[in-house]
Amino acid sequence: MENELVHDETGSLLYLYLPPSKRSGTQLAKSRGISADIQSPRIKLLYFIYSAPSSRIKAEPGVKSSISSALGYKSDGHFHYDWNYLVNAGMIEEKQGYFIVTDTGKKEFALYSTASMSNWIMVIMGVAIISINIGLSFGLLPRESVGLFGVVLILIGSLFLFLGRRNKPKLPLKARILLKELGRH
Repeated sequence: MENELVHDETGSLLYLYLPPSKRSGTQLAKSRGISADIQSPRIKLLYFIYSAPSSRIKAEPGVKSSISSALGYKSDGHFHYDWNYLVNAGMIEEKQGYFIVTDTGKKEFALYSTASMSNWIMVIMGVAIISINIGLSFGLLPRESVGLFGVVLILIGSLFLFLGRRNKPKLPLKARILLKELGRH
């Protein structure tokens, strides 16, 4: 039954079980989404420099070629297109003999950095909870240490709430008002 020919109400032939874009003879662009954008060569290039110590790489002859090869660029043209895009967008710059990621470029990884930091803090908190439990069981720690640990957790949680607000997209006032109106219906 696959690829069966049928007539629709207008009399034209359609192939059943094919996506509509194939039936009409046109291809629609694939939606990329945030996950695909994060894995794009351009973002990997920016992240490569961002990951270097102090988010900078010495601007020496052959460094760009080495980076292009290491990141798997198929051609120099693609690499230089992405490089120029990042420079023109103000995300990287050459300064004092180094290629550096600017504050604008670093903001691209704010969500990742916050999530990564929170994951490490959860691991540390897990170890701390186990340690406190063992300390209390053997009488090595006073009972007040549990309350102190609770205060520390509240402070860390408050910090993440603050960072989360800072990293979320900012909607214009008009859009926030519309959201409130739509929520009432």
